[in-house]
Amino acid sequence: MYIPPSNFLATPFLGYTLQKPAFKTNREVASTIEVLLDDLLNEQSISSIEMTTSYMKKVKVPCFKLNDYVVWGATAMMLAEIKNLLIESKF
Repeated sequence: MYIPPSNFLATPFLGYTLQKPAFKTNREVASTIEVLLDDLLNEQSISSIEMTTSYMKKVKVPCFKLNDYVVWGATAMMLAEIKNLLIESKF
């Protein structure tokens, strides 16, 4: 996924395990947020917020509200794609 504001190309990966993973992050990762699939798939998690970004002031953006976090931007776009793939696959 190309992210125009940062000029980055991000490649998300999705995995599945029966055991709880021990996440190891590097300095680029501020935090890891674990989310239940039921919470991600819940339509109540989808919302919008007003943000000020580097290229626009007070713009309304779509977001996910998960575990007391607001997830927006490229991360929200990737989560939306994952959500759609899960729904389409009827996992």
